[in-house]
Amino acid sequence: MDRAAEKQLVEKSRKDPEAFAELFEEYYPKILRYNLHRTANAEAARDITSEVFFKALKNLWQFRWKGVPFSSWLYKIASNEVNQYFRNRKYEPVSLEQAIEENKMPELASQNDLEKEIAAAQAELDKNRDYASIKGALLALPEKYQEVLALRFLEQKKIAEICEILGKKEGTVKSLLSRGVEMLRKKIEAGVQP
Repeated sequence: MDRAAEKQLVEKSRKDPEAFAELFEEYYPKILRYNLHRTANAEAARDITSEVFFKALKNLWQFRWKGVPFSSWLYKIASNEVNQYFRNRKYEPVSLEQAIEENKMPELASQNDLEKEIAAAQAELDKNRDYASIKGALLALPEKYQEVLALRFLEQKKIAEICEILGKKEGTVKSLLSRGVEMLRKKIEAGVQP
């Protein structure tokens, strides 16, 4: 989706929550994949992703255009939710069904479709040997390194977008990436397994 169309859709969604369905359809798979990479848990990733879109719709009026894609804002919400998940370990998200009911968010997919999507995403994680071999090492890193590594290498985000998502300066992000890669390498060499 190009930025002009995205901007128009965000503006329309502010007035008509039904229009948010297109943004949901566009970004749900990407945010779910990011959450899967961060949590390595399909159910937690699904719950967190539901919470991300619930909060995005609820707080859409607060979103401001700053020259970066709308998805950066979604990744920022996702990153905060994943960090909260790891801090609390008793994450109680709003279900997608509840979000649909409370906010009149359009029903976008059946429960069966969502279950299939989660199963497919988990299977993709499980079959990807490279990821499986580093998953344990990645999850053993402090959250701040997990964030930057997942965004840069798994989500293929540019440094500028990572800065916007995490609210950090470019030098800080580059430093976190450098240290994170080194820490990850050491953990892999030490044999940390998932």
